[in-house]
Amino acid sequence: MENLIQLNQANLQEVGSRMPVPTYARTADNIEIVHIGVGGFHRAHLAYYLHLLKKGGAASALCGIGLREADNTLHDIFKKQDHLYTLMVKHPDGKIEPEVIGSIVDFKMGTDSPEQVIARMAAADTKIVSLTITEGGYNFNPTTGEFNFDNPDIQHELQNPNDPKTVYGFLTSALKRRRDAGLPAFTILVCDNIEHNGDMMRKMLGTFAEAQDPDLAKWIAQEVSFPNSMVDRITPVTTQADIETLAQNYGVQDAWPVTCEPFIQWVVEDKFSNGRPAFEKVGVQFVPDVGPYEKMKLRLLNAGHSVLGLLGALHGHPTINACVEDELFATYLRAFFDQIFDSYHS
Repeated sequence: MENLIQLNQANLQEVGSRMPVPTYARTADNIEIVHIGVGGFHRAHLAYYLHLLKKGGAASALCGIGLREADNTLHDIFKKQDHLYTLMVKHPDGKIEPEVIGSIVDFKMGTDSPEQVIARMAAADTKIVSLTITEGGYNFNPTTGEFNFDNPDIQHELQNPNDPKTVYGFLTSALKRRRDAGLPAFTILVCDNIEHNGDMMRKMLGTFAEAQDPDLAKWIAQEVSFPNSMVDRITPVTTQADIETLAQNYGVQDAWPVTCEPFIQWVVEDKFSNGRPAFEKVGVQFVPDVGPYEKMKLRLLNAGHSVLGLLGALHGHPTINACVEDELFATYLRAFFDQIFDSYHS
């Protein structure tokens, strides 16, 4: 399509003639969530839920944080696009539904200026610091489950608490500043696919803080909430073909759109230090115990993917989706689920 429109705030009305765009105010006046690790999943999940909430009139906004040099690419794209991006929902029948998401209003790089990140986390408006940093970002020994103090960046932070390198250094610096200012602690909300993720983060941060500042560690243990959560939405890596599809079919130039499936789920333990947005209004489930939902995901979704993937690959199917579309595999999957259900309730 000719006459491509560059995605940015100034062109939003014109883009809106081709796909849904945010009509709510996009300012940094009420940043309540600071998110570390703004990858595709975050933009298809938490940021999307906040987008839905803002469409309903909520004022909360989100600031993204990058702690790796690789995050500079997204930082530069966001700067050019005023932190806007397109979420392309891909349906099983091939239909694509694009929508511009505007809930992220700022993005700061910790590698360039640790102080600006610490200040944003320590700001009075910040209620939640959420994380999507992959399992490897939590710095624990996968064999023992204990904190890895051999990491050179961790050793640096223990000796230089005002020059953080990892998520732990930034969190402790910001929490110390809040404590010293008499501000309530923010909630630390893990959105990675790790069982009992909040409990794990409490243990890791507590161990690090105890080694860096024992008094602060006691305050964190008393004041900071670490809700467990279960997250789910398939979000493939963005390809050049996705960028070209958006340009050719909708006439919009977006340097980094995000693709995802229609299904989305977020189950969160309702335990927050300093309040939270009313995410239940847009479908988030708040529960006293996330454990049963984690078991459901492991035994049905994860196990279902495994049995289809192993047999499907031997059969020659290229994807899980192709397996499910095959009547033989679909029948097998249903029988597998039924057997799990029967054994669980027997």
